[in-house]
Amino acid sequence: MKISTAQFFRSNAEALTKGQFTVSELQAKLGSGKQLTSPSQDPHKSSLISRLESNLERQAIYQENIAVAKTRLTTEETAMSSITEVFLRASELAIQGANGTMASEDRAVLGAEVAELRKELIRLANTRDVNGKYIFAGNRVDTAPFVDDGTGQIQYIGDTGKLNVNVSDSRSIKVNTVGNELLLTEDFAAIRALEQGLIQDDIAAIQSSIDTIKLSSDKISVSFGRMAGRFAALDSQSELLEDTSLRLTSLISENKDLDYAKAITMLSRESMSLQALQASFTKIAQLSLFNFIR
Repeated sequence: MKISTAQFFRSNAEALTKGQFTVSELQAKLGSGKQLTSPSQDPHKSSLISRLESNLERQAIYQENIAVAKTRLTTEETAMSSITEVFLRASELAIQGANGTMASEDRAVLGAEVAELRKELIRLANTRDVNGKYIFAGNRVDTAPFVDDGTGQIQYIGDTGKLNVNVSDSRSIKVNTVGNELLLTEDFAAIRALEQGLIQDDIAAIQSSIDTIKLSSDKISVSFGRMAGRFAALDSQSELLEDTSLRLTSLISENKDLDYAKAITMLSRESMSLQALQASFTKIAQLSLFNFIR
């Protein structure tokens, strides 16, 4: 019977090649710190990692949107706080000026202060953000929303556009206060009426302005509350995004990062198997059929 060693050499060569490839692959994984050094090693896991990383990137974008929105709302908060202070001070001056024992000259002094308060109110109503955009103008952010119509009356010329920011795949939050929700012509008129009443020593006009200014102040408080609610919604959504990002990061690590202890153990085992196979193959390959028969 004729004995052929071709199959022996072929099968052993294939085993050696496979062992060398396995060891090389494990070494590459240890070098990269990743479970996969190429997508072809596990297409399903590679696709899963890609989806998870894409989702994580979106969470980061939403966090950036929230950061920008909170910066804008902080500007609104500062402006609204100052507007509230203007009306509170105007109310104090109105009550003070309505005192029948006050001299007309003293009322005129108070009137001069109210005139400055009115200028400050207009300036605050036309507050700009860090990019120079008017925050209370709706979508007409490049034009001052509150202007004098030429008769001393202040008019709102912005629009009612809402600024919404995407904070998740399925949620957006309005982040702007439209000017005509904050201040109206009559609010500015109330301050002007107080100013004129004080300067003209008109106690009746001063007393009449007290209630009007209070109504304006109350309306500002409502707008402030709505703004604070949007701020709270952004904070809550930011926390949710942080939790989601942590979970995604953990899942990515589980599927992507290498377990070094396990990989080192596998490499040691595969290296020993390869060395044993190489030694065995070398010894057997040195035998001949003649030596075997003898």
